[in-house]
Amino acid sequence: MIRDISNEIVVGLKDRLRDVRHMIRASRSDKIRTAAPEGPEALLGHAARVVDKALTVAEKISISLVSQDPKAHSATIEARSLHAYFPADSARGEALFRRDVYYLAKRIFTVLGSENPVVHEATFASVHAIMIRRHADRIKAATRTNGLTEISDACAVLTFELQSSHQAQPLPPHMPGDNGPDMATRFLCFSAIALAIGLASYSDNEEPGDEKLVESALLALKARHTSLTEATQGKNRTDALSGLFAFLIPVLP
Repeated sequence: MIRDISNEIVVGLKDRLRDVRHMIRASRSDKIRTAAPEGPEALLGHAARVVDKALTVAEKISISLVSQDPKAHSATIEARSLHAYFPADSARGEALFRRDVYYLAKRIFTVLGSENPVVHEATFASVHAIMIRRHADRIKAATRTNGLTEISDACAVLTFELQSSHQAQPLPPHMPGDNGPDMATRFLCFSAIALAIGLASYSDNEEPGDEKLVESALLALKARHTSLTEATQGKNRTDALSGLFAFLIPVLP
């Protein structure tokens, strides 16, 4: 059956479709910033719009065919707890993690003003594996004790792994002027996602509810821009960010 295709292959195919769509949208944006195109350029612009729409439809069809839970892709994505992302069934946790973080990252980058950012699901599948391989003790401590310090430590480490893997992800050929989110924007994005996961973990919220955890986390970190910058750029980055998370988690909804 189609749904029996390896998750790795499916994720890779979806990411390649998104890369093509990214290049088309980047090209369209460059043309919009210049004078109104005429003649052949106008025809190319129209063709690009048609292909963009076709790729969007293709992605939706592929999700309906290969996803175990197609409806989940059209739902509003919210952060879940470390328990949900790192359960005994690691495959199920990985699928939730890469899907949720992909959509959350896209959403936050857009909110922060980044147009057409390159984001890959495969990057977050890699982060999930890295967390299990390198930081299993931190995850186990956080999920076993549900303690504020342990959750903050695990989520601080998660922030830096997300940032590092996203920065190292293979990129499609960029169009001129398309530089993607800067370092500060990326750290704000991934810190907000990790903090939201910390909030869900501390409240033992395995499944997402009505709480706007990511929105609360993003607003709190934007309000503490200096503290976040110092935490992510200092010598003891993990300890500093963990301390900031430990301060925020108990007071945020």
